[in-house]
Amino acid sequence: MAHAAQLGVLTEELIEAATGLSSKPRSERYKALYDATLQTIKSQAYLRTNHFEVWSTLGGLEERFRVNNRDDLADAFRDSLNRLEEHATKWHPEILALLLGLSDQPTFKTRLSDLYAVRLREEQQKETFSWEDVAREDGWDEDELLWRSIDYGRDSEDESSQEELDQVPIESPILYAHDVDRGLHKKGRTAADCIIQPGNTELLEALQSTQQWRAEAPQKDDAGTVRKIAISEMHIVREILSMLQGLKTTLFNDATGLPEPNFHMQHVAWETYKAVIHTIAESGRRVLLLRRFVGHPQAIPHLQAFQDCIAKRLRDFDARLSRIEARLAAPTGEVMFTLLSVNGEIAPWLQPLLVLSNIIAQIQETSRSDTFRYLELLYDETTLAQLRGDASTYEFLARIFLECFQVYIRPIRHWMDEGRISSENEIFFIFESSAKVPMSNIWQDRFKLRQTAEGTLHAPKFLKPAAHRIYNAGKNIVVLRLLGKYEPGSSSAAEEPSLDFEHVCPECLGLATFPDLFGAAFNRWIQSKYRKTSTTLKDALFEMCDLSSALDALQALYLMSDGFAAASFTDRLFDKLENLNPVWYDRFALAGTAQDAFMPLVDTSRLSVSVGVQGTRMTVSDARGSVRAALPHLRIDYRLAWPVQIVVSEESLANYRSIFTLLLQLRRAIHILHKPRILDNYPTDDENWGERALFYAARGNLLWFCTALQSYLATLVLEPNEMGMRRDLVVAEDVDSMISVHAAYTKQMIEQACLGSRLAPIRERMLDILDLTIKLEQAREAKAAMDGSEPSHVFRQEYEGGEGTMREDGLTSESYVRVLEEIKADFDKHLSFICSELKGAARASSDAQSAKWDILADMLQAGDRGGK
Repeated sequence: MAHAAQLGVLTEELIEAATGLSSKPRSERYKALYDATLQTIKSQAYLRTNHFEVWSTLGGLEERFRVNNRDDLADAFRDSLNRLEEHATKWHPEILALLLGLSDQPTFKTRLSDLYAVRLREEQQKETFSWEDVAREDGWDEDELLWRSIDYGRDSEDESSQEELDQVPIESPILYAHDVDRGLHKKGRTAADCIIQPGNTELLEALQSTQQWRAEAPQKDDAGTVRKIAISEMHIVREILSMLQGLKTTLFNDATGLPEPNFHMQHVAWETYKAVIHTIAESGRRVLLLRRFVGHPQAIPHLQAFQDCIAKRLRDFDARLSRIEARLAAPTGEVMFTLLSVNGEIAPWLQPLLVLSNIIAQIQETSRSDTFRYLELLYDETTLAQLRGDASTYEFLARIFLECFQVYIRPIRHWMDEGRISSENEIFFIFESSAKVPMSNIWQDRFKLRQTAEGTLHAPKFLKPAAHRIYNAGKNIVVLRLLGKYEPGSSSAAEEPSLDFEHVCPECLGLATFPDLFGAAFNRWIQSKYRKTSTTLKDALFEMCDLSSALDALQALYLMSDGFAAASFTDRLFDKLENLNPVWYDRFALAGTAQDAFMPLVDTSRLSVSVGVQGTRMTVSDARGSVRAALPHLRIDYRLAWPVQIVVSEESLANYRSIFTLLLQLRRAIHILHKPRILDNYPTDDENWGERALFYAARGNLLWFCTALQSYLATLVLEPNEMGMRRDLVVAEDVDSMISVHAAYTKQMIEQACLGSRLAPIRERMLDILDLTIKLEQAREAKAAMDGSEPSHVFRQEYEGGEGTMREDGLTSESYVRVLEEIKADFDKHLSFICSELKGAARASSDAQSAKWDILADMLQAGDRGGK
């Protein structure tokens, strides 16, 4: 953020200095200038020297040494460059560019003593010079006629002589002398010193005659029709070769590239010539587009690589054209050539260049600002060339694509090897969030994928299948560095597979498509960096961060895998509710109870228990009266280490809490059903067997439902999913796979436990049945209070006409029987709905949990049939 703020301030100063506009009253024009300037500055990811141009200049310098007969210096220079490449760094191009800029005639000034001459010249330049000194040195200080006024109105022999001189053809290397002195006594060098006497006038005249068509003007015939200038086929071929090499010609217009309409080829119909010459001119125009693109400076490295690739191919093309010219200009034998034959010879060389030209044209015509657009077009054109069976164009384009791609993936390599991104790089499709991120969210929130305005990944389309692994590879390095397990240089460039044409497109796989070949090669390249870091991080999570122990703790706390520990905690909680303890929700007491119960299983220093605000505000009677009242507000928290929280997401923890709440509600119902002691009432059961039989029937149905549901959850839902999750976590490929596995299994537990949104009505009916256990126990206590067998220290309900009123004296026998019958009727209604809906959901779904819903329905119905 500090860099962005500093960049904004510098941009404001730049605009004020360049335009004079003040930033205080931010006008619309100022805002537009500011936004455009800031975006332009930010888009310059690497304001680096073009290293292709630097090496080209160094190669030219070596060639200059050899041209000047300094082979010893050239050999020493080449040896130094080779030794420098053995210790290459990314800053060498900048250093070499600086040295080239400071060099002064390195061919001749090769000694350190030459520096003293530079210092001497600088000291001499400090002396002041006057025009008198210059005139005296050049010899025109005594020339009195220098400032003489000239009469431009009179015709002079000088002018006629000048006209004669102007008539000398431009192509002629000979200058005809004329008397420039005219009696004037001039000192110093004169025009006479530049006269070259012609040695072969006939050859010169023949040369001028053959080139006369360049200076001719079209003539009109007797009918007034303009007659075109006829040119020989040899001259047309020479003009075409020069035009294709980017040279100025007479036959083709320099601005438009079109052929001049005043010329035609001898002995050929105008329509035929026009068709051929326009086709060739169009090819030349498209090649010229490539030359202009190469000449335009680029600041982005992979665009510089694209320019260098095009420049190399243009040089190869020019060399081939030069060989044609040499063969025609100095034939070794009898040579026959025509315009069509030359055109046919250069057509195979032109075809790949024309495809490149189409790519450049598409880039320049589109409004998209993606700097990697040319890579996508190269990829598509390479694939199309292979499908067309054009092997030469296919190889030509594939080599260019792979050369440019290896420069494009430099930030990808830097990210995958070191886990770092330059804050100024807005070209890379991964960026670091400017907001401070907690350690537990570092995997999900610290780094993001850059999206376009349309919501797509800001990367070439052929990279999108591999983008996620690239994204995760760098995050692996970041997390390993924070864990202290990162070893710099562990992903050596020597270990990565090559991405050159010979390795990506081997001859033995000539029938495979280019996308398949490239995808396989790039996948090998990624795996060479990705697999090692992913395995290292996964091992660190299991061994160093003890992920297995954390999962054991979650299983014991939220899934109640240890029945004794879970009962020790829940029974004390339920006893507080039954005894109407007004501070049953005290978080310190609850935390102490949980820590005592789970001490052998978990790290109790990480364990805490609390009750939500809504749970603490209700009365203890309301909290006791329903499994929906207070229990959903009870929350167990286990503080996980931040690396473990990468795998166990907040969404997964929410699923754990939902399962814990259901198990807590189920244990609450079972605890209530086991509260009355059957044998204590055995002697008095015969006295009022009708009431007791109704009670035992209702209790038996409810107990079967609760125990069947508990068995289903323990044996068919929680334990199998927990074992499957542990097994899949061990074999997971990377951290993302581990996160997905854990989230998938917890979600599967939710669905199979009827806690998903699809089974919400079923879940509500299940909770209604669990509430019937509380209703049954309250009715029993109220009846016992009426009979005097139990103290009436709690509120009880009497049901008259379907309305419940709170009383202290208990229930009469008639009311008690009516309550039991209502409980039995409600149970049958809810159970019938649950079983039918479970079977319907199982038939409507093809998921793995659908079969388990069917099993649960059969288990619940089996208890109902036994009760009947």
